[in-house]
Amino acid sequence: MFNNPIETMATAQVGAFSLLRARLRRGCSGILLAGLAILPAGAAEIPVTVQLNNPLGMGAAHKGDMITAWIAGPDSLKGDTLQGKLTQVSSSRGQAVLEFTFTVLHHGHTDVAVTANILSVWNANGQEGVDDQGRPLRASNTPGTQPSQSRVGSRLGGLIGSRTGVSVGDPPPTAGTPPAIQLASQGSNLELAAGATLKLSVKSTSGPDLASLSPTAPASPAATNMPAAAGEPVAPAPAAPGGMPVAAGAQPAAAGGTGGQPELKSTKIEFIPGERTIFLDDFSDMVPDEPPPHWKVRDGIVELRSGGGIQELYAPKNVRLTSPTFAIPVNFTFEIEWTGMGEMTWYFQNKNNDNVFTVSVRAGGGGKTLTAAVNGPSGQLGAGETDADPGKVFRFALWAQQGRVRGYLNGVRVVDANQVEFGPMDHLFFDDGRWDPVGLRWIRVAESAPDFSTVINASGKYVTHGINFDTNSDHLKPESSAVLKQVSAGLIRNPNLKLEIDGYTDSVGDAGHNLDLSQRRAQAVMAVLVGQFGVDAGRLSANGFGADKPIGSNDTPDGRAENRRVEFLKK
Repeated sequence: MFNNPIETMATAQVGAFSLLRARLRRGCSGILLAGLAILPAGAAEIPVTVQLNNPLGMGAAHKGDMITAWIAGPDSLKGDTLQGKLTQVSSSRGQAVLEFTFTVLHHGHTDVAVTANILSVWNANGQEGVDDQGRPLRASNTPGTQPSQSRVGSRLGGLIGSRTGVSVGDPPPTAGTPPAIQLASQGSNLELAAGATLKLSVKSTSGPDLASLSPTAPASPAATNMPAAAGEPVAPAPAAPGGMPVAAGAQPAAAGGTGGQPELKSTKIEFIPGERTIFLDDFSDMVPDEPPPHWKVRDGIVELRSGGGIQELYAPKNVRLTSPTFAIPVNFTFEIEWTGMGEMTWYFQNKNNDNVFTVSVRAGGGGKTLTAAVNGPSGQLGAGETDADPGKVFRFALWAQQGRVRGYLNGVRVVDANQVEFGPMDHLFFDDGRWDPVGLRWIRVAESAPDFSTVINASGKYVTHGINFDTNSDHLKPESSAVLKQVSAGLIRNPNLKLEIDGYTDSVGDAGHNLDLSQRRAQAVMAVLVGQFGVDAGRLSANGFGADKPIGSNDTPDGRAENRRVEFLKK
């Protein structure tokens, strides 16, 4: 274990610069400043608190990946973003290391070149000095190098120790590198979820002084447990309907049954459900004592279990099922919900019944642990596990996008592989209920969802099936977070964008009830965007249309699923 989870070099660096400035004031002439031109003259170093926009972890991190973070403080920069990239990803000698830089601050329509030092790190749950799996973190700063110089320590040592300004032991000229932030953890893994907080010391390297900038964008969300930036007082936030905190300057959305919504912005879930449904079965059209209409059953038996408005396909022991034929695109998502302790193995097959992908999932330890393994055309892509609650439904999701394949258990990413090539697939085959019984609640295959900003700017309309609610309720499910993050990010990037949020249901049940439910669901989405993501309520409106304007048939499960949707219209 690390003796001190948080270590920083910021104080030492500031002291070195202060010493150099003092010598300059005493009249030291002839000192070569070109190699030390890290900051513009008079640039002020200010404390900045940021929240990671995307997860940062060993499983998905690659050198050169972009990193972005929303700025939560100070007030003059709220809603801005810091951008940088990963410069090192390594796991050796029992230690996982991520190194990255922040080099650009996006302030409205102005980009300011910056450098940043880390002061402290907090995970998405507001815990200081540990990652989101509870591992102690060590945070430090790695000095950059300038052209024709080595690292900052070498430059300072040479310049301060010599009136001629000749550095001691300079290496051959180099292109130079900016200062970097390093996070390290014992073991082979390190994971910070979206919403994790970094407290930084940031300076401008060109352009305006950061202390002189005035607010230009709506405030970005701060996590419920996010620490304030150094010197900022912590004040209780105003409340939106249901007690949700509202970002500074935002107005609460209209009430409408939106209370008690789950905390979405700090969730670890980053999976975005596919948009166009290709195959869906919730077994709502299965009849007791009849086989499932959409599956060919072999080598075992299945039965329908129902209660409380829920139906599931129950397999008391091993059984094999084959889906109908349907074309699975290159970019697709696959989702299942199930109960029980048995193992399921899913085979994504081509027309020759050859396996293209294989997914095995199981709940072990009495349902307290979930495991998954994913194989591709050339072998295993990855495997992992996560904790689970045996009293709840288990979820697995697979997301293939541009050759990158990710697997999620209850929203936790456990598999992440890239450069995966595979051919066409046209049906599913799976072994259900091995070892112990399994109850399959729901399965969906869909084409991957497009980016919100791209679609809304091109067509003025964004339709999503990734914002989901509890049955017959306006209570948002936590997995809705990923889409809501995309929407809030699009609003922050485009301060002039205003949206109408429209809710739709299928035609099952009373039409008046569905109309009211769709209105409350739209208002719930609006309230969460305002209360948890810091969007100005004046930029949003909410409407419900019930079962009007269907985009699928209400006579089939997949058609009804298509009709249950949220649409965003550009105003």
